[in-house]
Amino acid sequence: MNVESHTSKRGEKQRKRLMDSIAFLLVLSFVLTCIHILTIYNSCRRNSGKARLPPGPYPFPIIGNIFELGHKPHQSLANHAKIHGPLMSLKLGSITTMVVSSPQMAKQVLQQHDQAFSCRTVTDALHALDHHKVSMPLLPANSAWRNLRKISKEQFFSMQRLHAGQGLRRKKL
Repeated sequence: MNVESHTSKRGEKQRKRLMDSIAFLLVLSFVLTCIHILTIYNSCRRNSGKARLPPGPYPFPIIGNIFELGHKPHQSLANHAKIHGPLMSLKLGSITTMVVSSPQMAKQVLQQHDQAFSCRTVTDALHALDHHKVSMPLLPANSAWRNLRKISKEQFFSMQRLHAGQGLRRKKL
């Protein structure tokens, strides 16, 4: 009789541990589900305020549309332009890219909306060394950029400077 009561107590302990484990997993899954729902909700709220992108093919997660370009990207972009129009957005990896495929749209983008399309992505390495603040190609089109452009035009690319360095360039080639 003593052996049977000992065996039943051990079985009860195992059942209690199993029930505790199941309860813990249920609470954990509930908490993770709530966190996931909140993350999606915040992501949707954040994206709703952004400007809408032009139409384009639906991107795959992580890789985007990079495999849709294939071996002949010019042909696949022309096919996409027939479907989505002369201005479309593509996701190449994590970078969103605008593709302009008609001369009229290119003229409109480059002449009327040049400020909106002139920004460049600056890598973290350049931010770490503060090169993005003084490098002319990385500066936004503002007064500092105009001053640097004016100085470089007058000091480096004037006809006198180019003729003065012509011998050195020939020697290097």
